[in-house]
Amino acid sequence: MQEFSFILGDKPGALLEVMSLLAEEKVNVEAIAALTILDEAVVSMVTDNPAKTRKALKGLGVDYEEREALSMSLPHQPGQLATVLDRLARDGINARSCYFSVDKNQLVFTVDNLERAKAIFRLYVHPRTRGRLGLPAP
Repeated sequence: MQEFSFILGDKPGALLEVMSLLAEEKVNVEAIAALTILDEAVVSMVTDNPAKTRKALKGLGVDYEEREALSMSLPHQPGQLATVLDRLARDGINARSCYFSVDKNQLVFTVDNLERAKAIFRLYVHPRTRGRLGLPAP
């Protein structure tokens, strides 16, 4: 799964332009986080078609950063996100982004040491998540 992060101007319709082009290209946004900081809109998203997403962003002249993202199913209970972040921090792994997808309780995140994070959470794979990472319920 690939995460695309980019900055847009903080003006009406800026995000709409990107989302409209993705819709025209039949690209589904699976997870998104967007916020405004110092008059710039910062967007991170995961789609179902990275190749078409790259093409759309380039076509709009949007500079973007692309990273491999991880996804894990979390129980909807207090402390679950803290558990994930604690486990990463104890191994010196920095969470670079973190947000939930449109799928129920699916945490999407990027880190500065992808292989180490995968190795840590491989211990917590649940069969019912179809290969996605997951933490056991407390």
